[in-house]
This record gives sequence, structure tokens and C-alpha cells, in this order.
Amino acid sequence: MKREAKKEFVENIKSIVNENNLILVFHYRGLSMSEMSDLRVQSFNSGSNIRVTKNRLAKIALADTDKSELSDLFEGPTAIAYSNDPVNLTKLVTNFAKNNSKLVLVGGIMDKEILSVEKIEILSKLPSLDEARAQLIGLLNTPAQRIAGILSVPSGNLARVFNAYGQQ
Repeated sequence: MKREAKKEFVENIKSIVNENNLILVFHYRGLSMSEMSDLRVQSFNSGSNIRVTKNRLAKIALADTDKSELSDLFEGPTAIAYSNDPVNLTKLVTNFAKNNSKLVLVGGIMDKEILSVEKIEILSKLPSLDEARAQLIGLLNTPAQRIAGILSVPSGNLARVFNAYGQQ
């Protein structure tokens, strides 16, 4: 890689780190090209991205950022997955890792907190933003439905009483 390309790579990694809330680091040793392409397509469809890194250059890029603790994770064939939506990205990577043992999560960082593999798995089990909104709307609608049901019961009973009286 030429010097200009290395500078561009370092600047690109810096911008990725500064612009995204969540960065996951994983090893991809043994993944075939089609498996890696499949992962990239899935990540793109979910609004996140995957980038294969060069460890030494990634460590240089991280040195000047507030996420410099992440540089300890860059050993071996590493790649990063990054997004501003932590739930979708963690679900995508953990599900892919469950189905393919060659992808090994190493860790990550969200905002300024280092994430272990266990924390990433916990994040992946949270509902997505759309699911949380649907649950909230369901909770808000439930009391209104109950009130409508309670109010309709007495009027229904009153109507039955009038109907019975009218038939006599």
C-alpha cells in the first residue's frame, strides 16, 4: 500500500470512529468470499457497514480519538462493523456468528464504553427501535380500550333492560 493510500485509510477509519456510536471488532479468519459478501449485503440492508482493517493503520487512526481503548482488540485478521443503531447491528453480527463459527466477535465500543462479547449479546436481545415503539403504542392503547369496554357494558345492560321491559 502506498503512503497516500495509507493516509487515506487512516483518515477514513478516523471518520468512521468519530461518526458512529457503535463499532464492533471481529475476526473473519476462514470466511469465504461469498460468506463475507453475504455479511456485507446484510449489513448494508440493515443500515450498517463492514470494513476490513489493517491493524497497524487502525491503531494509528484510533490513537487520536476518544475511542483509543479499542486499539487493544486489533490482533489477527480483523474487520469492523459500525452503525449508529446499536440493536440492529448487534443482532446482525451475533446471528451471523451463531450461524457461522468462523466469524468471532472480539469486542466493541459504544460511545466511550468498551463492550465485551457478553455485553454485545445482551444488546442484541433488546428490542429494536421500531419494536419498542410498537410496544409503547400498544401500552398506550390498552387503557383506552379498557375504558371503552367498561363504558359500553352498562349501556348494553341498560339496553337489555329496556328491551325486556318493552317486550312485557
